[in-house]
Amino acid sequence: MDNATDNNTMLKELATQFDINVGCLRLRYLGHIINLVIKALLFSKGVSKLERKLAGALYDDAFKIWNSIGLIGKLYNIYIYINHNLIRIIIFRKCQKEDF
Repeated sequence: MDNATDNNTMLKELATQFDINVGCLRLRYLGHIINLVIKALLFSKGVSKLERKLAGALYDDAFKIWNSIGLIGKLYNIYIYINHNLIRIIIFRKCQKEDF
């Protein structure tokens, strides 16, 4: 869980139902930390350079930039292509044979 105040309320409520120690379950900034670790693993020292390139890029330019960085960039482009259109999302989910 992140640092949001709502998480304190949620943990206190869960503690009324389950035997949990609220103080030990709180991981501050976990989402941010995971994001930084993944970026470091994928892009090494090139994260800032990539972010600068993408900062003002239009959709087509961003596609080309991501495509140029290899497999991870190509997977990212596939993700963006699918998730920016409801029909593609529905077709993708049907291909997974999962009901949503």
